[in-house]
Amino acid sequence: MTSVFSSVRRLLAFSLTALLLGGTLLAGCDFLDKDPKGQLTSENFFTTPDHAVQATNATYSMLRDWQVHVFAWLGVTSIASDNATKGSTPSDASFLLELDNLTFDAGNIAFGGVWSGYYSGIYRANVAIQNIPGIDMESQRKTRLLGENRFLRAYFYFFLVRAYGGVPKITEPLKPSEFDTQTRAPQDSIYALIERDLEFAIDALPSRSQYSAAQKGRVTQGAARGLLAKAHLYQEEFDAALQHAEAVISSGEYSLLDDYFTIFRPEGEFSSGSIFEVNNAALEAGGGSSQYPQVQGVRGTPSLGWGFNQPSPDLEQSYEPGDPRQQATILYPWETTPDEAKAPVHINPNIPNQRYNEKAQAPVNTPGGSGNSTVNIRRLRLADVMLIAAEASARTGNEAQARDYLNRVRERAREGRSVTLGITPEQMATELATTLGLSDDGHVFARYAKPPAAAAGVETFRSSFREGGSPLPVQVETAHIIEAVNGTAVTTTEEYVNALEAVSPGETVTLDLLRVSQDAAGSTSTQDVSVDVTAQPLLPDVQSSGQQLLRDIWHERRVELAMEQHRWFDLIRQGRAQEVMADLGKDFQDRHTLYPIPQSEIDLSGIEQNPGY
Repeated sequence: MTSVFSSVRRLLAFSLTALLLGGTLLAGCDFLDKDPKGQLTSENFFTTPDHAVQATNATYSMLRDWQVHVFAWLGVTSIASDNATKGSTPSDASFLLELDNLTFDAGNIAFGGVWSGYYSGIYRANVAIQNIPGIDMESQRKTRLLGENRFLRAYFYFFLVRAYGGVPKITEPLKPSEFDTQTRAPQDSIYALIERDLEFAIDALPSRSQYSAAQKGRVTQGAARGLLAKAHLYQEEFDAALQHAEAVISSGEYSLLDDYFTIFRPEGEFSSGSIFEVNNAALEAGGGSSQYPQVQGVRGTPSLGWGFNQPSPDLEQSYEPGDPRQQATILYPWETTPDEAKAPVHINPNIPNQRYNEKAQAPVNTPGGSGNSTVNIRRLRLADVMLIAAEASARTGNEAQARDYLNRVRERAREGRSVTLGITPEQMATELATTLGLSDDGHVFARYAKPPAAAAGVETFRSSFREGGSPLPVQVETAHIIEAVNGTAVTTTEEYVNALEAVSPGETVTLDLLRVSQDAAGSTSTQDVSVDVTAQPLLPDVQSSGQQLLRDIWHERRVELAMEQHRWFDLIRQGRAQEVMADLGKDFQDRHTLYPIPQSEIDLSGIEQNPGY
């Protein structure tokens, strides 16, 4: 295997054209795909303002790289945690199964992949940071571009320090003779570099509102402050974390988007609650996208991807009764895709876990297929920063303020509702209704049922694959269709929600249900059922204090940010990974607080391995 430092060293053998202009460089809508005039080398590059922008865009382009935000990265940030399972078929990508089961060692290829990708990003940032100052250009623009590169370098190092602890600290392009002499810097030294880079970026970068629409995707002052707040949180520097988080919250640049579901749709890109996201575009020539959605897309029908990183049953059960975020996060079989196609998702009988990350599904009709997707990767949202502020407030003794930030996030999650019956309602796909011999008037069924509805006899939807079923290959074992709420007919999820608007917590609600089931041959039986359910508050404000308040904040981080690749590192810093993973029957050991340095690096450069590996 090849050391990342050897890999980066080989980059020096290429022209700067290959390094800086390879593929379309994308930041927001700022595409730079012009052919270079002649061959660009270290002697004639970095001479014009355009070169400074092209070099910066080259750093941004690493955010879409396979080794930075795709396969192995999903493994170390998400699949290793309690939020996700490996996904796909049982034998596919065994190295990810080792992460899922916590049986990995230093030879697992995931660690070498992300190590290489993130250091390649650091290399590009260093090239730009070293050379942009020498370009004759307008000073404010020069400072901004330096700020962007220093933010991105801090972002790359923030992943590395959380994953590996102390790592080699490289702040300028290395000479060929320097690649084999790198040693690990202490973790504190890496965090100090991250803080310096982000403090520079705060002073150098415009606010969100100062960028034009064509510049969406470029990092902002708010992004630098938000990431700095998170870096302080991970070091348990709670006063500083609170200071920077509150600066973002009070800036007037951001607000929580009313509809949680919309955040992860195309119309939610760069929306009011978005602080930093990786921009993707489905260009005809390619090169503007990431395979992030493809590897998590539905495997089978519709053919959206490979089916990895699937939401776990444990995550599914962690949502409070009726939490709308469950439906926005988990895509189930026979649910329709969250794009205009509304294509029903089929069960794939070869995959054990029948759940997909709904936040990462590419549109069915993406030009060039799901590998050329427009799905942006949301990396920092206002809700995340509010929960940082909540935790930092609790840690510094201001529990009232902590509850306020926490409850503001929960208020948005309620989406204007006040009560729940514990049901996650779903609109039945027309094809599924036809399969069951139902009318095409529209039907709402209980996709997932928790108390109080579950206690009253409402059941979670259950189905299995049935070869030859028509028009869908499904056997519906149990479906409770909601036909009326307190006598008001219901045919859409909106009508179901509206029927509960006049209901107060503690009131009894009568549900008229049609219980539908099929036998193995596909014969359908129905039964009319009426049940009484006592309404309860939907996501009530948290009133706890002390350690329970912290646990409530951590729970909110889990469900608000689920499947956005935060969970593993959250569990590590909270000191709860062993407890949580033991509940799943997984053997978390002390060494797992850090991942192993890739064995390829140990073999070729001799740097010190993390304890226990």
